[in-house]
Amino acid sequence: MKAITYHKATLSDIETLVEYRIRFATELIGEQDPEAVTALKKQMTGYFLTAIPENKCISFIGTCDGTVAGMGSLQVREQPGNFKNPSGKWGYIMSMYTVPEFRRRGVCQAILNELVADAANYGITAFELHATPAGELVYKQSGFEIHNEPTYRKFIKPNE
Repeated sequence: MKAITYHKATLSDIETLVEYRIRFATELIGEQDPEAVTALKKQMTGYFLTAIPENKCISFIGTCDGTVAGMGSLQVREQPGNFKNPSGKWGYIMSMYTVPEFRRRGVCQAILNELVADAANYGITAFELHATPAGELVYKQSGFEIHNEPTYRKFIKPNE
């Protein structure tokens, strides 16, 4: 079995990041209307075009013999510090996706390790994420713990 290699995503990787983020989302919630997919691809492309050069998003891609094995991203967030995280710098880990034929080979763990290590270069001292049941063990093994504070959300439809 060939080795999987990992690299930090650059602007030339945006198409891959968008494609595999869409795959991740549709695997979670099912196929979506093609117009919604097109609109989301456009939004994500714009996001990565700005976020990557400004180091607001760090992404890693794993490949095996030229085939994408998985990817993951970390959104950089800064807010006022607190006693648990005095720097106020957070990394929100998102879009951790392993292509089905590469699962159970440590791809997610390797990408997570790369994200956390690279985030340290930017002074990020706290991390959070939302996990699917399939990913929980990887995060627990990496020292992530369930956080008890409830999260409230509100979604507002944009003006159409």
